[in-house]
Amino acid sequence: MHKLPVPENLPYDLTTIYYRLFMQLPLGELKETIDLEAALNQVNASDVYALQDYPPHNLSAYVGWAVNSELTQTASKQRPLVINDLYFWGQQLYRSLNPYKLELSGQNLLKIPQYTRLPKYVDAIISENDQRLDISDYDNKKIIAPVSTMQGVIQQGSVIKKGDLILAKNEKISPEKLIALRRAGIKELTIYRNLRILVVSMHTFDEEHSLCEESLYVKDVLKTWGYNDVDIKLLKPQRYDSAFNSLKKEKDPALEETLTTDWESYNHFFEDHIPNFDVMILCTHKNVGGSVFSIGKIAAFDPSSTALNYETRFIPASEMSILKSLPRKPPVRETVQLYDDQGNHRGSKTVTTEDKTTIINLPGDMQDIALLMHLIVKYILNKHIPDFLSNIFLKGQINRLPS
Repeated sequence: MHKLPVPENLPYDLTTIYYRLFMQLPLGELKETIDLEAALNQVNASDVYALQDYPPHNLSAYVGWAVNSELTQTASKQRPLVINDLYFWGQQLYRSLNPYKLELSGQNLLKIPQYTRLPKYVDAIISENDQRLDISDYDNKKIIAPVSTMQGVIQQGSVIKKGDLILAKNEKISPEKLIALRRAGIKELTIYRNLRILVVSMHTFDEEHSLCEESLYVKDVLKTWGYNDVDIKLLKPQRYDSAFNSLKKEKDPALEETLTTDWESYNHFFEDHIPNFDVMILCTHKNVGGSVFSIGKIAAFDPSSTALNYETRFIPASEMSILKSLPRKPPVRETVQLYDDQGNHRGSKTVTTEDKTTIINLPGDMQDIALLMHLIVKYILNKHIPDFLSNIFLKGQINRLPS
C-alpha cells in the first residue's frame, strides 16, 4: 500500500512531478450520495454491502413442470402419481389468467419458464425430458418416481446474502452492476462527485463571443473525458492599478481599459465562482517574464498554496501553478479500516476530506495546453482511481531495428 498514489515503476522525473502535484491538491476526494437510478457510469466511492437476500423467493432454475414434491414421495411405476391437469404458463397469461392463482396444491402441474418465482405449494421443477414424468398418454398423465424437494429450484437467498460485498470501492457502475445492486436492495450510492468545472479564458484580446482556441479546446477535451458540467467564462488579466491610474491621468492614447481587469473585480471573480465550481482551469498567456496570471492577495485563495508554487521539469515549468481555495465547508474526517492483499485486517487510519476548489493555471499556446491537459489535469481529475497512473503510460521497451 502506497502513501501516495505514485506507482513505484514510474521514471524518477515523473514520480517527482506527480508526488509534488499530489501534495498541492486538496486532501481526500469530494463525494456525494445519489439515487441508484442516477448512478450509471459513475464511480462508487466506498464498498457496498447487500441490504437483503436474493432471490427474495424461490425461482425456477430451468424450464419445466412445477410440482409439489411431497405428493411424489410414494410414486413408482407400480403406484404412479396420476396427474389431473397440465397448465401452461404462456397459455394462461394469453387468456389473462394469473398463473399464481391456479390450484396447484393437488395433483396439477404447471409448465413454468426459467428464472420465474414459484407459485404457492410448488417446491420442485421437473425438466421436460425427465423420465419420471410420463405424459405420452394425455388421458393417463403420471409421475412414476419421487422428485426431490428443491430440485430445479434456485433457493431463496442462495445468490446474495445480506451483508455480502456487492460492489468494491472505485468500480465504475455498469448496467450489469446496477442489476446486482438492485437485487441487493441498494437504493442510494455514494459516488465521487461529478466535478463542476469552470474554464476561464484569460487572453488579453478575447471577447465574450470570440474566446481563445485554447480555452475552447480545454472545454472540448473535458467533454470527451465525460465531464458534462463544464462552463466557460472570460476574465481579462489583472490590472496594475497604480500604473493604469497614472497613464489615465496622462491621457495616454494607447490606454485601453478593456484589456485588463481592475483588482477589485478580479478578486470578486474568484470569490463569486469558487463556491460554485470544484475545479477552475485558467487558460493564460505565457509571457516572456512568466504567466500573466497574477495571484496577488486574492482573499478566496488558501495562503499555504500560494506560497508553494508547483514546479516541474517540463515546459512550461514554473509558469504553471496549482492553487487551492479556502475551505468551502469544514473538513470531514472518517476512520477507514485497512486490509492486506489477503484480506487480513491491518489496522485503521483517519482520512480527511477538504472541500476546496482546485485552481489550475495553464499558460501557453495550444501545444503547451494539450500537454498539460493530458499529463497533469487528467490526473488531477482522476486521482481517486488507485491505478490511474499505472494505466496511462506505455510499459516495456521498444527494440531498435538494425540499420
